[in-house]
Formats: sequence, C-alpha cells, structure tokens
Amino acid sequence: MPEVLLYSRRENEVQRQAGLNWGFSDGHVNVADAYIALNLSFFRENQYFFPSHGTTINVIWDDGVMMTCSLEGTQQIDGETYPKQISTYNDKSILGMYLRNRIAVSNTHRVTRRDLQAYGRESVHVTFDAEDDTFYFDFSVI
Repeated sequence: MPEVLLYSRRENEVQRQAGLNWGFSDGHVNVADAYIALNLSFFRENQYFFPSHGTTINVIWDDGVMMTCSLEGTQQIDGETYPKQISTYNDKSILGMYLRNRIAVSNTHRVTRRDLQAYGRESVHVTFDAEDDTFYFDFSVI
C-alpha cells in the first residue's frame, strides 16, 4: 500500500511554510491551509497511482470523513508530468483543520514532526478502489 510522508525527507521536518504549514506562507490568508506533498520518491515507487494534475478525487479517511480533494501543481519526473500535491477542493483549510484536529493541535499551530510523532503517525497510507472511484487514506495510529 503506498505511503505518503507528511514531512520532508530532505529537511527531516515538516516544512515551515509548505505542506501541512502552507498557511504560514506569505501568499495565503488562512493559516490552516495545508496540502500533502507528492514527491519524487513516491512516484518512483508508484508511477501512475494518482491521476493527472487538475483532477479532483474522492477521499474517505480511516475515520469515515469524506473529502473532495484536488491534485495540484506539476512536476517533471523522467519526462512525465505528475501532480505535486493533494489539497482539499475549493477550501485549502479543510485538510489543514482536519489533520490538526487528528493530531490534537490548534488550527493556528505550526505543525512539526514532533507533533506527528506524538500522535503516532508521520505518513498516510493510500489505497484506491476502482469500483467506486475512491481513494482511501489511512491516518490511524500505528
């Protein structure tokens, strides 16, 4: 089952103004805005797992919460174009508030890797069911 990290392997930390902390960047007005980054290593292991950039997907989390998400941004990997991130469609703060609630921090809290470790999970396991065209995201404590 593919796994998407919620922190940067390069920085060994949750990005300060990107990913779960996207709302802390200069360009966004809602501090709770967040996205889940899709990096090179994910696509090297799971080449065509997600549809292309600009696609909306149905997501059901392990606790039954349903979201419509969008695959945003583009990145080139070996001549192929892949999306860079997953965020909630139309309101980027829905994902941020949801994940902050799960890890028990406030909506204005800058998430750290330590927060994820205290929760008991630093990644999301993702599966896809083609029959119902739905992605299942598991963020349950391991």
